[in-house]
Amino acid sequence: MLEITNSCEALVLVENRYIAKTLYADEEEEDTPEPNTMIEEPKLLGFNSGSNEKILLKSGPYGIYVQLGEDRKGYIPKRASVPHVKDLDSVTLEDALALLQYPLTLGKHPKDEHPIILKVAKAGYSIRHRHKIAPVPKNMKPSEITLEKALELLSGSDVRQVGRPKGKPKTEEVEAIEVF
Repeated sequence: MLEITNSCEALVLVENRYIAKTLYADEEEEDTPEPNTMIEEPKLLGFNSGSNEKILLKSGPYGIYVQLGEDRKGYIPKRASVPHVKDLDSVTLEDALALLQYPLTLGKHPKDEHPIILKVAKAGYSIRHRHKIAPVPKNMKPSEITLEKALELLSGSDVRQVGRPKGKPKTEEVEAIEVF
């Protein structure tokens, strides 16, 4: 979009921001380099030491993610979302390997023998047990979480319930419409 305000200046829309430019300037403006937050082709970060598979940094419809192995027919590679990426060049092989180890099963719940899982979530890490999700505090490293600490977080006050509540059957309400 180009709007001429007078003979010397113009307003130019660049990435949803208006920037005033002089049309007859002798010197070129220096663009400040912006952090690299978009990726068009998969970036090879390295190889997994155990399986010798490629570890790729990719961009998908829901954001940036790392992938272990390549896409092949009949094989779905393991993927993990990369939370809060400021600059794609700062993502290393070690970061990717750390993300690909999740979801991690910490153990079974002592009361019902269902697994307790540590997962990567949008806002950090979370612990899931059946229909309960507990966030991991920001000051706690995910490597410090044990089964006992996970049970303590699941019994805390900031636990969310997910899914349909038990005992309430799904009913359809049908509304009658009068036609004259």
